[in-house]
Amino acid sequence: MKRILFIILILVCVCINGIANAFVIEGNVSMSDQVPVEFFGDWRVTSVCTRTTNKEYFDSTSMDIWTLTRHGDIITLMNPLSGAKADITVGDVKGKTVKFEKRTVFPDEESLETPILTIKGDNFTGVDKISIKTYRNGKLIKEDYVEYQVKGTKISGAPISGILGL
Repeated sequence: MKRILFIILILVCVCINGIANAFVIEGNVSMSDQVPVEFFGDWRVTSVCTRTTNKEYFDSTSMDIWTLTRHGDIITLMNPLSGAKADITVGDVKGKTVKFEKRTVFPDEESLETPILTIKGDNFTGVDKISIKTYRNGKLIKEDYVEYQVKGTKISGAPISGILGL
């Protein structure tokens, strides 16, 4: 009889623990909320290659226009000169320095772009690291890497959606 009560007690404890775990609410703070509002808007960006494994593939210098916007938790980087548009992830924020990330995966290629930018007034500086891995039959056959020193100058201010955090 004691053995049966002991088994029932154990089953009750397991069931209660399972029910309690089923009602645990988890959440995280969006890193996009931590990005300084000064980053949002239109930027004239110059990039100078400081290191690469493939000089023929990557430009040594470039000038682009970047438009950074935020809608809710989504940060979008657009380049009206090239027509490129991508939702980007915030990897880390430390004061006025932000690490953005954009990973793209195709069956035979994977790229990771990681700009790390520090804003001061109407300017930002930093590095933009790009890694491109090429696969054949699931095996890595080539990896290209480039690192750019980047400088941005504000063309226009933060859009109202960025200022209000919408």
